[in-house]
Amino acid sequence: MRTKAVWLFLWALLLGLAYAMTPAGTAIQNQASASYIDSAGQPRTTTSNLVTTLVQQVYAFSITPNGPDEANPGQTKNALPGGQVVFAYLVQNNGNGTDTINLSTVQGADDDFDLSSPTIYRDANCNGVLDAGEATPIRSVTLGMGQQACLLVVATVDPNATNGQYGNLNLRGTSQGAPSVTDTDNWARAVATTAGALTASKAASPSGAVAPGGTITYTISGQNVGGSAVYGIPVTVDGTSKTGILIADVLPTGLTVSAMPTGTAGAGTVSIIYDTGSGWQTLTSSALPLTGDGTVKIGMLVEGTGAFFPVGAQYTFSFQAQVPAGASAGTTYSNQAAVQYSPYGGASVDTIYTNSTINTVAASYSVAVGPYGYPEAGATGSYSAGGYTVNRSGDTQTIATAYSGTTVVFRHTLKNTGNASDSFTLSYTGAPSGWACQLVADDLTTPISGPVGPVAVGGTYNFALKCAIPSTYTSSTAVSLTVTATSVGDTSKSDTTTDTVGQVLSGYAVDLAQHGSAGDGDAANDNPPAQSANPGQTVYFPLDVYNAGHNADNYTLSASVPTGWTAVFYPDANCDGLMDTPTPAPVANTGIVNAGATKCFIAAVSVPAGTAPGSNPVTFTATSTANTAISDTVTTAVNVNTVAQVLLDPDRSGTTTSPGTLTYTHTLINNSNTSATCNVSGSGGTHGWTYQYSTDGTSWSNNLSGVNVPANGGTQTIYVRVLVPAGQAVGVVDVNTVTASCTVGSGRASDTATETTTVVGGELSLQKSAVSYVGTSTTVRSSDGSQAYPGDVIEYTIVAENIGTGNLKRVVVADPVPAYTTFLNVSATASGFTGTVLYSTDGTSWSSTPPTSVPTGGTVYVAVDTNGDSTITDADLMPPAAKITITLRVQVQ
Repeated sequence: MRTKAVWLFLWALLLGLAYAMTPAGTAIQNQASASYIDSAGQPRTTTSNLVTTLVQQVYAFSITPNGPDEANPGQTKNALPGGQVVFAYLVQNNGNGTDTINLSTVQGADDDFDLSSPTIYRDANCNGVLDAGEATPIRSVTLGMGQQACLLVVATVDPNATNGQYGNLNLRGTSQGAPSVTDTDNWARAVATTAGALTASKAASPSGAVAPGGTITYTISGQNVGGSAVYGIPVTVDGTSKTGILIADVLPTGLTVSAMPTGTAGAGTVSIIYDTGSGWQTLTSSALPLTGDGTVKIGMLVEGTGAFFPVGAQYTFSFQAQVPAGASAGTTYSNQAAVQYSPYGGASVDTIYTNSTINTVAASYSVAVGPYGYPEAGATGSYSAGGYTVNRSGDTQTIATAYSGTTVVFRHTLKNTGNASDSFTLSYTGAPSGWACQLVADDLTTPISGPVGPVAVGGTYNFALKCAIPSTYTSSTAVSLTVTATSVGDTSKSDTTTDTVGQVLSGYAVDLAQHGSAGDGDAANDNPPAQSANPGQTVYFPLDVYNAGHNADNYTLSASVPTGWTAVFYPDANCDGLMDTPTPAPVANTGIVNAGATKCFIAAVSVPAGTAPGSNPVTFTATSTANTAISDTVTTAVNVNTVAQVLLDPDRSGTTTSPGTLTYTHTLINNSNTSATCNVSGSGGTHGWTYQYSTDGTSWSNNLSGVNVPANGGTQTIYVRVLVPAGQAVGVVDVNTVTASCTVGSGRASDTATETTTVVGGELSLQKSAVSYVGTSTTVRSSDGSQAYPGDVIEYTIVAENIGTGNLKRVVVADPVPAYTTFLNVSATASGFTGTVLYSTDGTSWSSTPPTSVPTGGTVYVAVDTNGDSTITDADLMPPAAKITITLRVQVQ
């Protein structure tokens, strides 16, 4: 007998998991994603680390037929004293991986004799007979997940046994896995007899797996191995009483017999009969077909009177049964026949049973993948995704024209067209070099890692292929992408569908012009008019930047000025062509400019002191950061007069994070007619930040002294480094006034420059961890979630934290339910800010109640409602250091 603990384990395993267990070695992968709007107002996405759990092996097997003890054997065989008996068994691996089962036999203690030379053999064709080629004894059998093997135990009856005495024998199995599993309740009995004794065995061809719509040929055979002839028993056929040996077989439910069976016997007269519930009748072709329903019988009667079936006489009965064409994978057809006869004549009746044959419908794996909503092709119509219209036709999806720098999205539907639940590997080919393509779930965000599924028979799965087109890519030739879905159950079965981009045009263009002229299509009025300035002065040119492309873009602003001159760009927030008050921080780029939009700037050109009078050409250029081949340039001039003076220019503004470091540069210009010796120091601002000074950008000090500047426009660059400490709030502004006090000959001169520094920031951190537990208990299986068994629970913890110094808007954390797992529950908490935790399964509809059911492959969304409107919008803010902690629990299938 199995131990109670092992039996309870197997019972729960077989009822709860059965063949749906996840195979050992399967990697369960899970990755979360989040979307949010940063402090600059830009939409962002981020993903967590990938957590992988390896499914461990569960060991379980069974041996049938069961015989719980010696008093209740599972099978009984008759034989002459000194004759052989054959016990047929079936061993099946019910675990989730390959296992080796050690086999042995044990003699009975509550019987009349021991059986001699019990030997175990592999019955390759499962016909219950030891055939030529099978006579190699075995002590173990190795089976894959769900596989089975037929066994024969052959032994000899004690030659000194008397009629009616018996010997008991038990077949025991022990798994080589850890912990070890045993099966020890398989008792069988051999009875010594001098009367007639028939044997009965059954063969199924094919044995084991059978295809849907396939045919199984059953053959029942035996012979008289007793000490005298066998008598028949009374059998009523067609309402008439007859005498003979009756072979009866109950057709397995669903199987159909359409052809006449055949039979032979070494004595007597053979007739083929059947019983649909009204008694035995002679079978003719007109009564066919016969379909099994658990009660329909088919049989053979060997008629004869008296002791008519002699010792050594044999019989054979054979028929064919067809499996339904739509039979599901894993459907089993178990079949066992009964033979009835009389060993002594009169009222004595012996009933013997053949070995059981088990045929299992093999899995037929197949997959179809196609355009969204049309997995089996035949697609029509269109839909919108990623800002483009996607046209469907047959098995192809097309975007007629796309633009560089954009993302094309093709949605797809996969269908399991096989007869077994299956998982599928998704892949794509054909992406040009530089294209960044990714397979994602139907929410168009969650990345797909590993196989998807399992998908039920006839079930579908929606997903998408997203491809980011490089900013520099253009082509008049169509791009063809092939998406492939491959069965995990049978990797030779796959299907493809095609995504096409007709052409790719440039998505970038820019028009830089004097204020009021950008985007008007007239290049003739783009150049700003020339301006006049004294040496040491700064002149200002109002400029507009118009995004003439199809994508939002950020443009680098640059200037070409005479040597020694400087040019700085300032934002003109109200586009009035005048410098704003106070002076904003200078910029090196425009920031994001949406397609068709305009931003305004002031180009400040500083003319060095001592510059010779005359006309000096100046050019300004706006260059796309997405595609540096895209730019526009305007030309103007500065007419300069000479003025003697000492200048420290220009004023500077900049931004940095807290903590952070920013370096400013100023030019100390001596427009005097003799050399100047200067001391440089600063006011230090109002927030206690550290300011350091340098003439080379390498060696730093709290102030500078003895700085020599040549006459007649001689210059010296002054570097100022500001060190912003941690903990400064976003938006804090500090102004440092830098003063150059110079001795010029016998006189003195001085000038100042200001540095305006603004603190900016905002960033979301997303971290994920996992712990696996034994079953649904609180006992930890793996503290890092790296291992789990079928039935184990994996607990994922996701922590989203604002690690910046600015508020974040609309923070939404998404976590998918990974393949090979079943959703249990989800919970979340918020810390560092006040609000209501909301949940969603589609990212649109929100509830404060966690979902109770999420399908495998589905996604859980979590966010915090901070303004009390019961939904998630840009008005929901996550302050610095705030956290959202999510706990997702799933169970390994």
